[in-house]
Amino acid sequence: MITALPAWVDELASRLPAPVKVPAVPRGFRWAYPVETADVVQVGKAVRMVSGIAAALHLADLGFTVECGTLLRAVSDFASEIMFLAEGLIEGRMTKEQTKFIRDYFKPLPNSARELAQRKRERYVARTDIHKAQHRLAAKAGVSTAALGEVLGLLTKGYDSYVHGAYESAMELFTGRTGRFMMTGHESLRHRCMAKVSVAGKLHEVVGALELMALSRRLAPLSATIYRARHELEASNEESGADCPDE
Repeated sequence: MITALPAWVDELASRLPAPVKVPAVPRGFRWAYPVETADVVQVGKAVRMVSGIAAALHLADLGFTVECGTLLRAVSDFASEIMFLAEGLIEGRMTKEQTKFIRDYFKPLPNSARELAQRKRERYVARTDIHKAQHRLAAKAGVSTAALGEVLGLLTKGYDSYVHGAYESAMELFTGRTGRFMMTGHESLRHRCMAKVSVAGKLHEVVGALELMALSRRLAPLSATIYRARHELEASNEESGADCPDE
């Protein structure tokens, strides 16, 4: 299913005005959309999300299980941010947090250390505020927000450990067979398989985020395609890990 994702994002992106060349500092140009809207933010996040999950699968195949987990945390963040803005688009109005998130997204990066030092320190929209939108969407769909909160909290904590280099994430790469760390790919077929299982789990978030994008834009054919794909994914039970070897 991962191979189908780019075409879905391309269709969503095709609804936007074409990117244009704008001057870059100190020379040359960069591509930018001529509008700065929630739709553009979502497409940008979707591009990174889909590219990220494809890369995570490659890392799992190569045995870079820990780095796969690190990248999946970013993929999950992008999916949450897409859902966060989808709520505002579906409701027809943005919360102050959603408005700030859009504004922050388009702020240009500093071009020098001096420029960075001259900027006032700003606080970005907190992850807890982003997750609140998912809770509100879940409540309207009749899903238990308490159960959602527990799952989100546990998964976030686990994937944060990869990003921040937690002790367990380093020891996951140790093997008693050689007494060394496996820094060029995990030897265990089970670990590689479980990394792929993690990718399958995050794929649910990715597909759900893209489905919300299609729904918020009233793209009925694309919504129906993604809806069918989501149900096929749920029926596949790929994230169970039942097929992974013991070692």
